[in-house]
Amino acid sequence: MRFAWLAGVLHGLIGTAIFFLTLHPLRDALDAHSLDLAKIAGAWQAMQGLVLMIAAVATRSKISAALIAGGTFISCAMLYFIIFTGLRPPIIVIAPIGGAIAMAGWIGLFTAKLRDNS
Repeated sequence: MRFAWLAGVLHGLIGTAIFFLTLHPLRDALDAHSLDLAKIAGAWQAMQGLVLMIAAVATRSKISAALIAGGTFISCAMLYFIIFTGLRPPIIVIAPIGGAIAMAGWIGLFTAKLRDNS
């Protein structure tokens, strides 16, 4: 589960950095909506990173970890693209799809633990 640990650390680092930057430099550079979106995306990405690090040591569910890591990457990459470029691409629906993929990973973790306990 080295992949899950590394992905978790990277998601945690990037999410924490973005969230921290919303407190100072980005506060003056972004409009209110983009600033709120950056705070939410950074906090969500950091939280998902923490989940991946916990999953790396607490379970052997590689598929669930990959879904969480990939879904978080897809969602946050799209949100950061929107925030930092101001563009609204026609494929904006990708962000919620990434979130759904990450939630599928959470469901996978839940069912993996149920299978381990039975």
